Amino acid sequence: MTRKKIAIDAWATHISPEGATKWPAEFMHIFNKYKSPKVMTEGQSIEALLDEMDAAGVDRLILSAFHYKGEWVLSNEEVAELVKQHPDRFIGAGTVNIMQKPMEVAAEVEHMVNDLNLCCIRLEPYMYGDGTTGLPPNDKHYWPVYMKCSELGVAVAIQVGHTGPLLPSECGRPIYLDEVALAFPDLVILGCHVGQPWHEEMMILAWKHPNVYLETSARGPRQWPASLVDFATRWGQDKLIWATDYPLLSFDRTLTELEELGVSEEIYTKLVRDNVVRALKLDV
Repeated sequence: MTRKKIAIDAWATHISPEGATKWPAEFMHIFNKYKSPKVMTEGQSIEALLDEMDAAGVDRLILSAFHYKGEWVLSNEEVAELVKQHPDRFIGAGTVNIMQKPMEVAAEVEHMVNDLNLCCIRLEPYMYGDGTTGLPPNDKHYWPVYMKCSELGVAVAIQVGHTGPLLPSECGRPIYLDEVALAFPDLVILGCHVGQPWHEEMMILAWKHPNVYLETSARGPRQWPASLVDFATRWGQDKLIWATDYPLLSFDRTLTELEELGVSEEIYTKLVRDNVVRALKLDV
């Protein structure tokens, strides 16, 4: 049976052949652990990406920039250009280096939203700090992003849980978002990558705060803990957002695994489309 093309992937990246050469060496081990497809390290054309979306029943991607240690795998400007070329398939998400002066960070966020038309700012705590230990998301370096995003009405998507690179994971504890959600009640916050091994914290925060959502990128449903399956299908069905971190995980693999959980059509539609549309105020 052909899958209905309704899904919106909340975290995906286009890896071009050039971009594939820019991955830092410390990321390779996690790609191998995930048994990621060759696209991750060899890249692909936009046409091939669109074909894969169509085959899997994916309507749109929130296409994300990626920056690490001064190297852009996909820049904010490249994301904006791809969205301009394919406005019916891509929605843009950018990123910013928070280790700058506050006004510089705020200006970059404003540029991404007002000039590049990006709908979401993505942050990964392990990237910031002294180069070894990252900064938890309640640190003052994040505040300009939160203030500007709250002002402009765009979401912040923050990696939670253990790190992929071999770096300390403590900065990814979801509980740090509790303070952020209380300080910025108008700011929509996505806790991305589920939050393992602290997923219980992430689920409770999404339940507690109207402005917090749990996003599942890099975690296929087959690997979801039983408590997360219960959250997705019962008490958290309005607060969970499907995502892949494509090409780390494929669209078809994760959607097939979600279907194999036996979710109803109503819940499936919430998880793969309705919740992200509501959270990010998408015009789709």
